[in-house]
Amino acid sequence: MDLDIAIKAFNEYVNTFDMNNDKIKLKHIHTFEVVNKSEMLAKKLKLNDEDIFLAKLIGLLHDIGRFEQVTKYDSFKDIDMDHADFGVKLLFEENMIRKFISDEKYDDIIYNAVKYHNKFEIPNNLDEKTELFCKIIRDADKIDIYRVRTEEYENLFYDEVSDYVLTEFNNNEPVKHKYVKNKTDSLIVIFAFFYDVNFKESFEILKETKIFDNFVNSIKVSENNKELFENIKNKLYKYLEV
Repeated sequence: MDLDIAIKAFNEYVNTFDMNNDKIKLKHIHTFEVVNKSEMLAKKLKLNDEDIFLAKLIGLLHDIGRFEQVTKYDSFKDIDMDHADFGVKLLFEENMIRKFISDEKYDDIIYNAVKYHNKFEIPNNLDEKTELFCKIIRDADKIDIYRVRTEEYENLFYDEVSDYVLTEFNNNEPVKHKYVKNKTDSLIVIFAFFYDVNFKESFEILKETKIFDNFVNSIKVSENNKELFENIKNKLYKYLEV
């Protein structure tokens, strides 16, 4: 089990795309940040070395479909092309997976973890170990999305929140992207990631790295939205203490 082999194969694939494209660069950096967060989480969960390796490998492969998506559509919107579905097609229908790992015994876990990392929820019929790795990659991905939003986006809490989005958030439910109507809605979707975090250890990482603090501090809030923003912020900081 040699992650260096997988990293070499990954970089060889990504280098076939335009590395001067900002979206390509963003996803290349995000991939290795998710590898790092997956390792942090797996260690906090006290997994063995083999499972830590597997968590890192899934982190490396989870967004492999993004590069073709960006090249074809100049977009991260999965309505144009579901990057996770395309990722498992690349890896398993085109047998690219063998460039990253020779052993087939992890294939089902990798397939499901990559396929479902971006879905609204994971299936309820997965075996315990597959479900574990699906949850690890979903949490690691969300942790780093907070970093990406802080460093790569202007976060504006200026618009009036859509009723449905706010209702779902107040009900402690994740919010579907299809209901987003403005930039404030999109921020609430990201706040609502908290309701789909699987491990208390993931909240520990958000606290220890100050990733969530940095995200909150990056948001510009209109006068009309200050009370709402403070209520949301206070609610989520209480979550971090659970």
